[in-house]
Amino acid sequence: MPTFTHFMAHAPIDEQTVARFAPTVPAEVVSAWREHGSGYVSDGYFRFVDPGHASQMLEGTMNLPEGSTVLFTTALGDLVVHLGGRYLVVKFRWGVIDVTPVGMGFSDLLRLMEDPAARDLSFEWSPYLEAGQRTGVPSMEEVLGFVPMLAMGGAPVAANLQRMGLWEHLAIIAQMAGVPTVRGDLRTPETDRPVPAPVPVERPQLSPTLEPLAARGESLFRQLAAKTGQGMTDPLTFVPVDDGVAVVRAVRGGGTIFVGPDQTVLYSGSSLSFDDGVRAFRSGMRTAPEKF
Repeated sequence: MPTFTHFMAHAPIDEQTVARFAPTVPAEVVSAWREHGSGYVSDGYFRFVDPGHASQMLEGTMNLPEGSTVLFTTALGDLVVHLGGRYLVVKFRWGVIDVTPVGMGFSDLLRLMEDPAARDLSFEWSPYLEAGQRTGVPSMEEVLGFVPMLAMGGAPVAANLQRMGLWEHLAIIAQMAGVPTVRGDLRTPETDRPVPAPVPVERPQLSPTLEPLAARGESLFRQLAAKTGQGMTDPLTFVPVDDGVAVVRAVRGGGTIFVGPDQTVLYSGSSLSFDDGVRAFRSGMRTAPEKF
Protein backbone atom coordinates (compact mmCIF):
# COMPACT_ATOMS: atom_id res chain seq x y z
CA MET A 1 0.00 0.00 0.00
CA PRO A 2 1.44 3.43 -0.92
CA THR A 3 2.28 5.77 1.92
CA PHE A 4 3.21 9.42 1.99
CA THR A 5 6.79 10.17 2.95
CA HIS A 6 5.55 13.20 4.89
CA PHE A 7 1.91 13.79 5.79
CA MET A 8 0.18 16.18 8.20
CA ALA A 9 -3.41 15.14 8.85
CA HIS A 10 -6.18 17.69 8.54
CA ALA A 11 -9.42 15.76 9.05
CA PRO A 12 -10.75 12.21 8.65
CA ILE A 13 -12.81 11.28 5.59
CA ASP A 14 -16.08 9.67 6.66
CA GLU A 15 -16.83 6.11 5.61
CA GLN A 16 -19.92 7.14 3.66
CA THR A 17 -17.79 9.32 1.40
CA VAL A 18 -15.17 6.59 1.02
CA ALA A 19 -17.87 4.09 0.03
CA ARG A 20 -19.36 6.55 -2.49
CA PHE A 21 -16.11 7.11 -4.37
CA ALA A 22 -14.36 3.77 -3.83
CA PRO A 23 -15.72 2.16 -7.04
CA THR A 24 -14.13 4.87 -9.22
CA VAL A 25 -10.56 4.90 -7.88
CA PRO A 26 -7.68 2.43 -7.33
CA ALA A 27 -7.70 0.41 -4.11
CA GLU A 28 -4.57 2.25 -2.94
CA VAL A 29 -6.49 5.54 -2.90
CA VAL A 30 -9.27 4.01 -0.81
CA SER A 31 -6.69 2.70 1.67
CA ALA A 32 -5.07 6.13 1.87
CA TRP A 33 -8.42 7.81 2.54
CA ARG A 34 -9.06 5.43 5.41
CA GLU A 35 -5.54 5.52 6.84
CA HIS A 36 -4.72 9.20 6.45
CA GLY A 37 -7.90 11.17 5.87
CA SER A 38 -7.33 14.56 4.27
CA GLY A 39 -4.19 16.57 4.88
CA TYR A 40 -0.99 18.14 3.68
CA VAL A 41 1.49 16.10 1.65
CA SER A 42 5.23 16.68 1.91
CA ASP A 43 5.87 20.42 2.44
CA GLY A 44 2.20 21.35 2.08
CA TYR A 45 2.15 22.23 -1.62
CA PHE A 46 -0.04 19.19 -2.34
CA ARG A 47 -3.17 18.50 -0.30
CA PHE A 48 -4.91 15.13 -0.19
CA VAL A 49 -8.56 16.14 -0.08
CA ASP A 50 -11.99 14.84 0.83
CA PRO A 51 -13.43 13.93 -2.59
CA GLY A 52 -17.01 14.56 -1.52
CA HIS A 53 -16.18 18.07 -0.34
CA ALA A 54 -14.19 18.82 -3.49
CA SER A 55 -17.04 17.60 -5.68
CA GLN A 56 -19.52 19.79 -3.84
CA MET A 57 -17.30 22.87 -4.01
CA LEU A 58 -16.76 22.47 -7.78
CA GLU A 59 -20.50 22.46 -8.51
CA GLY A 60 -21.25 25.38 -10.82
CA THR A 61 -17.54 25.90 -11.53
CA MET A 62 -16.49 22.92 -13.62
CA ASN A 63 -18.44 19.88 -14.69
CA LEU A 64 -15.94 17.02 -14.51
CA PRO A 65 -16.67 13.90 -16.59
CA GLU A 66 -18.72 11.12 -15.03
CA GLY A 67 -16.49 8.94 -12.85
CA SER A 68 -14.00 11.71 -12.04
CA THR A 69 -12.67 11.95 -8.49
CA VAL A 70 -10.65 14.86 -7.14
CA LEU A 71 -7.75 13.48 -5.11
CA PHE A 72 -5.44 16.45 -4.58
CA THR A 73 -5.37 20.21 -4.75
CA THR A 74 -2.24 22.34 -4.77
CA ALA A 75 -1.29 25.62 -3.14
CA LEU A 76 -1.53 27.25 -6.59
CA GLY A 77 -5.05 25.99 -7.17
CA ASP A 78 -4.44 22.97 -9.40
CA LEU A 79 -6.51 19.79 -9.08
CA VAL A 80 -5.28 16.23 -9.51
CA VAL A 81 -8.22 14.15 -10.66
CA HIS A 82 -8.53 10.41 -11.24
CA LEU A 83 -10.56 9.34 -14.27
CA GLY A 84 -10.66 5.92 -15.87
CA GLY A 85 -7.21 4.80 -14.74
CA ARG A 86 -5.48 8.08 -15.66
CA TYR A 87 -4.71 11.17 -13.62
CA LEU A 88 -5.61 14.64 -14.89
CA VAL A 89 -3.67 17.65 -13.62
CA VAL A 90 -6.13 20.52 -13.98
CA LYS A 91 -4.24 23.82 -14.00
CA PHE A 92 -6.89 26.53 -13.74
CA ARG A 93 -4.33 29.34 -13.71
CA TRP A 94 -3.10 28.31 -17.18
CA GLY A 95 -6.46 27.07 -18.45
CA VAL A 96 -5.11 23.62 -19.30
CA ILE A 97 -5.41 19.96 -18.33
CA ASP A 98 -2.36 17.70 -18.57
CA VAL A 99 -2.85 13.92 -18.61
CA THR A 100 -0.41 11.53 -16.93
CA PRO A 101 1.31 8.83 -19.03
CA VAL A 102 -0.49 5.54 -19.60
CA GLY A 103 0.30 3.05 -16.85
CA MET A 104 1.11 5.58 -14.12
CA GLY A 105 -0.28 4.18 -10.88
CA PHE A 106 -1.04 5.92 -7.60
CA SER A 107 2.37 5.03 -6.16
CA ASP A 108 4.02 6.48 -9.27
CA LEU A 109 1.98 9.65 -8.86
CA LEU A 110 3.10 10.03 -5.25
CA ARG A 111 6.73 9.59 -6.24
CA LEU A 112 6.30 12.21 -8.96
CA MET A 113 4.82 14.66 -6.46
CA GLU A 114 7.76 14.20 -4.12
CA ASP A 115 10.40 14.35 -6.88
CA PRO A 116 12.09 17.79 -6.78
CA ALA A 117 12.84 17.50 -10.50
CA ALA A 118 9.13 17.20 -11.25
CA ARG A 119 7.89 20.15 -9.20
CA ASP A 120 8.37 22.70 -11.98
CA LEU A 121 8.51 20.37 -15.00
CA SER A 122 5.26 18.54 -14.23
CA PHE A 123 3.41 20.86 -11.86
CA GLU A 124 4.78 24.30 -12.84
CA TRP A 125 4.98 25.37 -9.21
CA SER A 126 7.31 28.33 -9.75
CA PRO A 127 7.13 30.93 -8.19
CA TYR A 128 5.28 29.33 -5.26
CA LEU A 129 8.42 28.75 -3.20
CA GLU A 130 9.39 32.42 -3.22
CA ALA A 131 5.84 33.62 -2.55
CA GLY A 132 5.29 31.02 0.18
CA GLN A 133 8.15 32.45 2.20
CA ARG A 134 6.22 35.72 2.29
CA THR A 135 2.67 34.41 2.76
CA GLY A 136 3.19 31.12 4.56
CA VAL A 137 1.60 27.83 3.49
CA PRO A 138 -2.06 28.36 2.56
CA SER A 139 -4.64 26.35 4.49
CA MET A 140 -6.58 23.45 2.96
CA GLU A 141 -9.29 25.87 1.80
CA GLU A 142 -6.90 28.55 0.61
CA VAL A 143 -4.69 29.14 -2.40
CA LEU A 144 -2.05 31.53 -3.62
CA GLY A 145 -3.73 33.10 -6.63
CA PHE A 146 -2.31 35.44 -9.24
CA VAL A 147 -3.66 39.00 -9.13
CA PRO A 148 -4.35 39.97 -11.84
CA MET A 149 -5.07 36.45 -13.07
CA LEU A 150 -2.84 35.10 -15.83
CA ALA A 151 -5.71 34.89 -18.32
CA MET A 152 -6.26 38.61 -17.88
CA GLY A 153 -2.63 39.46 -18.65
CA GLY A 154 -1.12 39.08 -15.21
CA ALA A 155 2.52 38.09 -14.91
CA PRO A 156 3.41 34.72 -13.30
CA VAL A 157 5.71 36.26 -10.69
CA ALA A 158 5.85 35.80 -6.92
CA ALA A 159 4.90 39.42 -6.23
CA ASN A 160 1.49 38.84 -7.86
CA LEU A 161 0.53 35.87 -5.68
CA GLN A 162 -1.99 36.60 -2.92
CA ARG A 163 -3.57 34.36 -0.33
CA MET A 164 -7.30 33.81 -0.94
CA GLY A 165 -10.10 31.25 -0.89
CA LEU A 166 -9.36 28.23 -3.10
CA TRP A 167 -12.82 27.40 -4.45
CA GLU A 168 -13.85 31.02 -4.87
CA HIS A 169 -10.69 31.68 -6.87
CA LEU A 170 -11.34 28.72 -9.19
CA ALA A 171 -14.91 29.89 -9.72
CA ILE A 172 -13.74 33.38 -10.70
CA ILE A 173 -11.19 31.98 -13.17
CA ALA A 174 -13.85 29.74 -14.74
CA GLN A 175 -16.27 32.65 -15.01
CA MET A 176 -13.75 35.09 -16.45
CA ALA A 177 -11.60 32.82 -18.62
CA GLY A 178 -13.54 29.59 -19.06
CA VAL A 179 -12.84 26.10 -17.74
CA PRO A 180 -9.51 24.40 -18.49
CA THR A 181 -9.20 22.22 -21.60
CA VAL A 182 -6.87 19.33 -22.41
CA ARG A 183 -3.40 20.47 -23.52
CA GLY A 184 -1.77 17.06 -23.82
CA ASP A 185 0.45 14.70 -21.87
CA LEU A 186 1.94 15.70 -18.53
CA ARG A 187 5.66 16.30 -18.83
CA THR A 188 7.66 14.16 -16.42
CA PRO A 189 11.40 13.63 -15.84
CA GLU A 190 10.99 10.25 -17.57
CA THR A 191 9.21 11.45 -20.71
CA ASP A 192 11.22 14.68 -20.91
CA ARG A 193 14.71 13.22 -20.65
CA PRO A 194 16.87 13.93 -23.71
CA VAL A 195 16.35 11.74 -26.75
CA PRO A 196 19.73 10.41 -27.89
CA ALA A 197 20.67 10.91 -31.52
CA PRO A 198 19.33 7.98 -33.56
CA VAL A 199 22.07 5.49 -34.41
CA PRO A 200 20.95 2.86 -36.95
CA VAL A 201 22.14 -0.70 -36.40
CA GLU A 202 22.38 -3.41 -39.02
CA ARG A 203 19.75 -6.08 -38.44
CA PRO A 204 22.29 -8.90 -37.77
CA GLN A 205 23.90 -6.75 -35.06
CA LEU A 206 20.72 -6.39 -33.01
CA SER A 207 20.78 -8.22 -29.69
CA PRO A 208 18.68 -11.38 -29.19
CA THR A 209 16.34 -9.25 -27.07
CA LEU A 210 15.82 -6.61 -29.75
CA GLU A 211 15.60 -8.91 -32.78
CA PRO A 212 11.99 -10.06 -32.08
CA LEU A 213 10.98 -6.41 -31.68
CA ALA A 214 12.53 -5.54 -35.03
CA ALA A 215 10.74 -8.49 -36.60
CA ARG A 216 7.41 -7.27 -35.23
CA GLY A 217 7.96 -3.78 -36.64
CA GLU A 218 8.87 -5.20 -40.05
CA SER A 219 5.82 -7.48 -40.02
CA LEU A 220 3.51 -4.55 -39.30
CA PHE A 221 5.00 -2.48 -42.13
CA ARG A 222 4.40 -5.43 -44.47
CA GLN A 223 0.78 -5.58 -43.29
CA LEU A 224 0.36 -1.88 -44.08
CA ALA A 225 1.89 -2.33 -47.53
CA ALA A 226 -0.33 -5.33 -48.26
CA LYS A 227 -3.43 -3.32 -47.32
CA THR A 228 -2.66 -0.87 -50.13
CA GLY A 229 -1.83 -3.62 -52.61
CA GLN A 230 1.86 -2.75 -52.67
CA GLY A 231 4.91 -4.87 -52.20
CA MET A 232 7.66 -3.80 -49.85
CA THR A 233 11.11 -4.10 -51.36
CA ASP A 234 12.64 -0.96 -49.85
CA PRO A 235 15.04 -1.45 -46.94
CA LEU A 236 14.09 -0.73 -43.35
CA THR A 237 16.28 1.01 -40.79
CA PHE A 238 16.53 -0.27 -37.21
CA VAL A 239 17.31 2.12 -34.35
CA PRO A 240 17.55 0.93 -30.72
CA VAL A 241 15.59 3.33 -28.49
CA ASP A 242 15.47 2.98 -24.70
CA ASP A 243 14.57 -0.73 -24.22
CA GLY A 244 12.94 -1.11 -27.62
CA VAL A 245 13.47 -0.59 -31.34
CA ALA A 246 12.35 2.03 -33.83
CA VAL A 247 11.75 0.51 -37.27
CA VAL A 248 11.97 3.24 -39.89
CA ARG A 249 10.62 3.07 -43.44
CA ALA A 250 12.00 6.14 -45.22
CA VAL A 251 9.72 6.23 -48.28
CA ARG A 252 6.64 8.22 -49.25
CA GLY A 253 3.83 7.01 -47.01
CA GLY A 254 6.31 5.35 -44.67
CA GLY A 255 7.10 6.43 -41.13
CA THR A 256 8.37 4.85 -37.94
CA ILE A 257 7.02 2.01 -35.83
CA PHE A 258 8.28 2.10 -32.25
CA VAL A 259 8.21 -1.33 -30.62
CA GLY A 260 8.54 -1.69 -26.85
CA PRO A 261 9.92 -4.66 -24.89
CA ASP A 262 6.34 -5.85 -24.36
CA GLN A 263 5.85 -5.69 -28.16
CA THR A 264 3.27 -2.90 -27.94
CA VAL A 265 3.78 -0.41 -30.74
CA LEU A 266 3.28 3.19 -31.82
CA TYR A 267 3.06 4.13 -35.48
CA SER A 268 4.47 7.59 -36.16
CA GLY A 269 3.91 9.20 -39.56
CA SER A 270 6.73 10.90 -41.41
CA SER A 271 5.31 14.32 -40.49
CA LEU A 272 6.29 13.74 -36.84
CA SER A 273 9.93 14.14 -35.90
CA PHE A 274 11.85 11.17 -34.50
CA ASP A 275 12.32 12.94 -31.15
CA ASP A 276 8.60 13.71 -30.83
CA GLY A 277 7.80 10.10 -31.67
CA VAL A 278 10.10 8.87 -28.91
CA ARG A 279 8.50 11.23 -26.39
CA ALA A 280 5.03 10.11 -27.41
CA PHE A 281 6.05 6.47 -27.00
CA ARG A 282 7.56 7.18 -23.59
CA SER A 283 4.33 8.88 -22.52
CA GLY A 284 2.44 5.64 -23.14
CA MET A 285 0.80 6.40 -26.48
CA ARG A 286 0.20 3.23 -28.50
CA THR A 287 -1.36 2.20 -31.80
CA ALA A 288 -4.03 -0.51 -31.60
CA PRO A 289 -3.10 -3.72 -33.50
CA GLU A 290 -6.27 -3.52 -35.61
CA LYS A 291 -5.02 -0.26 -37.14
CA PHE A 292 -2.39 -2.17 -39.13
